[in-house]
Amino acid sequence: GSSMNDVNQNDIQSVDVLKDASASAIYGTRAANGVILITTKRGKFDNKMSFTANAYTGVSDRIKTLDVLNAPTLTTLKQESFNNDGAPIPAVWTDTQYQTQKTNWQDKVLRQGTTNNVDLSIRGGGKYSSFSISGGHYSEKGMIGNSYYKRYTLRINSDHKIGEKLKIGQNLQFTNVNDNAPNTLSAQDGLLWSAIRFHPGLPVKNADGSYSSSIAGFGDINNPLYTINTMDKNNAKNHILGSITGELEIIKGLKAKTNLAMDANFADTRNFEVKIDNQYRQTNYNQLTLTNNKNWSFLQEYFLSYDKQLGAHTISIVGGYTSQTFKEIYSKEIGRDFPSEDPDLRYMSMATTIVNLGSDNGGRNYNALQSAFGRVNYAFKDRYLLTATYRADGSSRFRPGKQWGYFPAFSVGWRLSEEEFIKNALPFVSNLKLTAGKGGLGNQSVPSNQYLALIRQGGTYNNYAFGGGGSQAQIQGTAQSSIPNYNIGWETAEMSNIGLDAGFLENRIQLTMAYFIKDTKNMLLIPPALGTFGKASIPFQNVGELRNKGLELELSYRKTVGELSLTASGNATFIKNTITKLQTQGSFLQTYTYGRTDQEVTRSYAGSSFGTFYGWQAAGIYQNQQEIDSDPNIANDPRKAEGLIHPGDVRFVDRTKDGIIDDKDRTIIGNPTPKVTYGLNLGATYKGFDLNLFFLGVGGVDIYNADRMQGLNAAYPFNLYQEVTKRWHGEGTSNSIPRLSSTDPNINFRTSTLFVESGAFFRLKNVTLGYTLPQSVTDALHIGKARFYVTGQNVFTITKYKGLNPELGYTNGNNNGIYPQINVDYAQYPLARTYTFGATISF
Repeated sequence: GSSMNDVNQNDIQSVDVLKDASASAIYGTRAANGVILITTKRGKFDNKMSFTANAYTGVSDRIKTLDVLNAPTLTTLKQESFNNDGAPIPAVWTDTQYQTQKTNWQDKVLRQGTTNNVDLSIRGGGKYSSFSISGGHYSEKGMIGNSYYKRYTLRINSDHKIGEKLKIGQNLQFTNVNDNAPNTLSAQDGLLWSAIRFHPGLPVKNADGSYSSSIAGFGDINNPLYTINTMDKNNAKNHILGSITGELEIIKGLKAKTNLAMDANFADTRNFEVKIDNQYRQTNYNQLTLTNNKNWSFLQEYFLSYDKQLGAHTISIVGGYTSQTFKEIYSKEIGRDFPSEDPDLRYMSMATTIVNLGSDNGGRNYNALQSAFGRVNYAFKDRYLLTATYRADGSSRFRPGKQWGYFPAFSVGWRLSEEEFIKNALPFVSNLKLTAGKGGLGNQSVPSNQYLALIRQGGTYNNYAFGGGGSQAQIQGTAQSSIPNYNIGWETAEMSNIGLDAGFLENRIQLTMAYFIKDTKNMLLIPPALGTFGKASIPFQNVGELRNKGLELELSYRKTVGELSLTASGNATFIKNTITKLQTQGSFLQTYTYGRTDQEVTRSYAGSSFGTFYGWQAAGIYQNQQEIDSDPNIANDPRKAEGLIHPGDVRFVDRTKDGIIDDKDRTIIGNPTPKVTYGLNLGATYKGFDLNLFFLGVGGVDIYNADRMQGLNAAYPFNLYQEVTKRWHGEGTSNSIPRLSSTDPNINFRTSTLFVESGAFFRLKNVTLGYTLPQSVTDALHIGKARFYVTGQNVFTITKYKGLNPELGYTNGNNNGIYPQINVDYAQYPLARTYTFGATISF
């Protein structure tokens, strides 16, 4: 287990993805969502020592910014919004000093980023030992000031032969990371959000050198440059991943193997927040927050394997036992009211007040896994294939009696290309194999102790004041913090698949097809809480079922003509997921809400895909009063009777046919899951030159542009999108962007189809052009090999999407049972176009 961010890419030998249940079943509970095997480079026996140096440097620039209004246009349109409501125009929107364009805030916040990397490796081996040692340093400065990522890596791999029967291997990876990723998501103080909405008539700094501040009427957000330049935050992590393996051949074909491994993370976060008294959103104190988190995972695995060839029969048997423990110790300390904000005095010992967080100050967690497994591979004439696996997994996250899950899997294969009738009838077929499989895996990824009623000590809501003494006389109390679920148990994933592998013309053309159905049952979810539960959290429950089914296609071609070699490969995945069952009829999965309107954007119901967009259907804009008077959708709507609906407002669909637009008219309005995801790789080599292009695309997918929902709404005091100039401002002027209003009485900017857009795109994700020096030149220079290259990432994108980047994915993480949203755009950190120049030299 590790993060891909901790792996130096130049240490990777190969990456293999195991998706079907039979292939991944041997890995157990950690493989419930598939397995990615990363094999790192090793030294070779009887191979002379070689030294390789790789270095590159690059620059990153934003691909796109959002078009927003300049100061004079913003003033004009804000005045129009008040006039439309018959309201007086506030003085701040008639003050001429703010009607001159002074700052493009996105230009100020987003700068050019830089990337630098250097890594060195030495590898070799003798008759009995081989080794690989590599080290690297990667440094990146982000496009937002004060954002950075620095990483040092060290890897040592070695293999040893002790006699004829015993082999020992060792792997060690050490990673040191320091980074700071500024907040770019919050609708309160997110830096990109602030850059889009901060008033363009304000300068970065005032004449006296102080940072400008927003004022009443322009919105309660702070100058984003002030936020960037006062930021003092660092995340530091040391990660150790190591293992020792041993293999003993007991008799011919029978081997005993062992693997002992450790995965340790030591993370510290330091965040000093200055006292803010010169910006609109102020704080009454400065504050230093220190967090410390230590995680250890210890793994032990023991195997017996037996391989035997009996004539046309080949059999391979593996059986084993594994256990893994996970320990965590964490702490948090907050100090406030520092007399001085001098950077040299920002230490906890200088704090006047230490904040008591009760049990939130720290704690420890422990959980463990224990498993036994077996697998049999059988082949007859390398033509008829069978694999059977059985695994039993035990987890301490569940109570006794619920701890164990049992997961069988099998697959069969038929290599038709070995059959004589295929060889005779289809001589151009090099390989043809049919496979089918079915299997199950378990998932236990929930916080520990869900089956217990947990008690929490301290915290704001658990203290009590005796004798009317107020906060100074409060006594620290305890209260139940979690409701127990005594019956919580394993989530299971059952997968069936059928596939075809084919090769033609000596495998110059290769085709892979796979159809799969994956049913996830007893899903571990937190259903919405109805009623009042106080401060106690709702536990995870086995409440749902989800089905994913789809088709995967891969096609590749290679051709060599003289010194020219060409390769082309493409793949496409068609997938559909459906929630087939939830706890009760009409229940749904909770979701994050957005912004200051607390807008609900998604709901996941049984019968729909996960994370579908949920809101009202819009049917254009009312062009005149007659359309309002004659619209059956609002025949009985009290807002119509109160005169709150005007020409230029959005016409919403009354799905219940009761003449009222209310919550009952909400429905599914978009699907964030792509119908197809596809890629294309093109490669060519000629003499010393090599060229590779990688294209990525998705189709049949929706994005909910939540930032645009706010960016067109004049009821907010912030800056608006340039697109608002195409608003309705008279009959026939627009049928998609509503009129400007400072109060929005029709709630035009509720979650609706107005803000659902196609997220389809086609992108040149990566292009690399390299040149390798001829051997005659490298011999003259007394080096082994030298290659120089230039790489471009995110070179161009073809899309109709109006936001910064259509490639969003999950835009919120799982947090206390509130589930992540897919393809909901909050104006995330913009995608960068990066060009790097590098060289790889070996000796």
